[in-house]
Amino acid sequence: MDSIDQDFIKFYQEVGKANGMDELTATLFARLFIEPDEIAMSELADETGYSLASISNKIRFLEISGYVVRSKKPGTKKVYLYARKEILDVVIEQISNVRTNEIKKAKFEIPSMIEYYNSENLNESQKQKITILRGYYNDLLKIDDILEDMVKKIEEIKSSSHLSDVGEGI
Repeated sequence: MDSIDQDFIKFYQEVGKANGMDELTATLFARLFIEPDEIAMSELADETGYSLASISNKIRFLEISGYVVRSKKPGTKKVYLYARKEILDVVIEQISNVRTNEIKKAKFEIPSMIEYYNSENLNESQKQKITILRGYYNDLLKIDDILEDMVKKIEEIKSSSHLSDVGEGI
């Protein structure tokens, strides 16, 4: 690990902490992200002083987020980790997951739920719950529009810039 690694890890620990990420997860992400190649999980355990089980547990979270990929090489039991460097692609995937897993489902289920319960004789508390559901549904529709625009904008940015452009604006 060199000084670039150390400085980026320190930077990302602060960023992670500000966003509710624990120090080990932030350290692992930063270490993997700044590394051009994959790293053995055992190497991360040695570097951080944490057990393989602790490292694996934190890596699961990063895998779910789409930023880290776990692999094994043929003929070895060693687990290797790699952080995807295509942040824009990862963000598009995350937005797509939100749109598919929550918004699309809500668009289908919430209106029928509201319609069903509106036909019932509701008490005041239940009426408030229906109002909350309507607000949730309407907010999700607005969020969906915003997310769709974000994906379009990110795609535009991706098509007009390249990784080789890094540093030109710095």
